[in-house]
Amino acid sequence: MSGSACGVILPAPLLRLFAREHVPLNGISIYLRRIHARAPLLSYNAHVARDPASVMKLVTALVSLYDLGPAYTWTTGAYTRGPVVHGVLRGNLYLRGDGDPYLITKSFWDLLHGLRRLGIHRIAGNVVLDEHYLDAPRAPRGAFDGLRDRTYNVRPQALLVNFQAVEFRFIPGHSNVRVLPDPYPTTLRVVDRLRLVGGSCGDWRADVHLQILHHKSDNVALFAGRYPRACGPQHLYRVTDNNRRYVSGVFTELWREQGGVFNGRFLRGRLPRGARLLYAVHSRPLADILRSVDKYSNNVMGRLLVMTLGAVKEGVPGTTAKGLAVMRAWLARHHLHLPHLVLRNGVGLSRSERITAAEVGRVLRYAYNGRYMPEYVSSLPIAGIDGTLRYRFLGSPVAGHLHGKTGTINGVDTLAGYLQRGRRRYIVVVLEDYPEADTESGFQAEDGVIKWLYARK
Repeated sequence: MSGSACGVILPAPLLRLFAREHVPLNGISIYLRRIHARAPLLSYNAHVARDPASVMKLVTALVSLYDLGPAYTWTTGAYTRGPVVHGVLRGNLYLRGDGDPYLITKSFWDLLHGLRRLGIHRIAGNVVLDEHYLDAPRAPRGAFDGLRDRTYNVRPQALLVNFQAVEFRFIPGHSNVRVLPDPYPTTLRVVDRLRLVGGSCGDWRADVHLQILHHKSDNVALFAGRYPRACGPQHLYRVTDNNRRYVSGVFTELWREQGGVFNGRFLRGRLPRGARLLYAVHSRPLADILRSVDKYSNNVMGRLLVMTLGAVKEGVPGTTAKGLAVMRAWLARHHLHLPHLVLRNGVGLSRSERITAAEVGRVLRYAYNGRYMPEYVSSLPIAGIDGTLRYRFLGSPVAGHLHGKTGTINGVDTLAGYLQRGRRRYIVVVLEDYPEADTESGFQAEDGVIKWLYARK
């Protein structure tokens, strides 16, 4: 096992670590640098272009903070051209979104509650969904890995409620287990055939089988299999329908809950000229949105950021291509030279995105020395505390001292961010790209690099 790359000799503790974890030396890149040092402490395979997985979100977050600003917000509005007479809206209701990455059920409920507070009891026309602010990608849901019901595979759209997902809660009783959906769209039915069993909890998801049956009038979520009583309450997020039917089902559910009446149809269309705003809800500011994007590696939210960049800087409709062009232009304008950078969607949900460890380090260094450093660093998971690093480095001195972005897809595992040791802060980048990189041995090797740096005298 050779320990050198381009003349760089790996420290003996790392060589022993990689040998023990069966990490091929040509499958790992390392870039460690004290923030204000003139040269890196360790640069191993740091100029090899690799798949960064979700570490690519570090680039998207940086450009978004500067081009949109940390206080940028999204707006979702309800409009009409018709009059409201004695509590009846005599005309169509238009719902227009501009890509709010965090339009959750509560926000949508607030929008409808605002209409009820205006005195609207019944909508006599249709509900028209205007999603033209963004031009959603045409690839079918699940094209990345074939898992159409996973939330990370949802297509980013201008009016995306609750990530198009239903949270199924499993509540075990004395003799059965209840499945409670939230939200419960009127376009969905749940059929529960789960059997409550004894024994240890283990990997309960493997024993719970969900089949989505698509019908003309609604969809059926059919649950079968076994659910161990020892698991207690658990939950599962799944996508059950296309976006138009999902939004229509959630709208009808929430509108009826608030005492509203609607018997019309749901249509796609554009906001007509002369339409007036009835009520609007606004998103959390971008700085807060980034915490969800980075801490929990939310791919859909990240892709909406890219498309928003395109809409704001290049004009409506926002597209992924426009957003990526904006990102490249910003990097060039700020002299962040990343010659190996290959962007496909800006979030790492791709087999063809590329960047080197040294280039990731360059992005991190620019962000740390920039005016939005506090917002940028605070968006990252904290080792042993929250986000995707919540259960990493537990019991280690590194816990609480590393802000890092993780990334994992099949055959790829990555970690990049900032490590603080006393008064010193380091840029840390580890990119692993080989068949077993996303296994436990790959994680151990990655964590071992960070622990070695923290313990170094």
